[in-house]
Amino acid sequence: MLNNQSILDTRQLITGKDGQLFITTSDNNQIFLAEVDTFQAQMNVNNTDYQPVGSTLSYAVPLGYSVTLTLTEAVIRDDVMLKTLFDDIKQGYIPVFDFQGKLRRRDGGAARQVFRNCTPDGSIDLMNLTPGEIIKRSWSFRVNSVPEMLEYFRA
Repeated sequence: MLNNQSILDTRQLITGKDGQLFITTSDNNQIFLAEVDTFQAQMNVNNTDYQPVGSTLSYAVPLGYSVTLTLTEAVIRDDVMLKTLFDDIKQGYIPVFDFQGKLRRRDGGAARQVFRNCTPDGSIDLMNLTPGEIIKRSWSFRVNSVPEMLEYFRA
């Protein structure tokens, strides 16, 4: 008997062109960041090892987790994130951003994840120039709230 559910329909696969990244500004406007060509959100689970007496197995005991969000933007404008960064550091503090990632399927289905209270983390490319290349700026953020799943794909 043929199992039809095991056949992969490659027309349904989601690629990077099916995704979008939005940023929510301080005045609650949501802006599509069309200039972002790479975007990634990752969760890192922090464990400690526990090995009870008499056991050769060492167990992982979860202690917590962290979420990082990284993106690379082709430099078209500076008024969304970079201006906010410069304005805020002049005032003596680091800005916080909210992001929303969206994936779209051909059948109209969508998946959305929200990342709130994202603070810049690590190095930020203020200017990174190479003759003959598209100017890009890399950003890394720590997500300081629990990620939210607003919509998810269903089978």
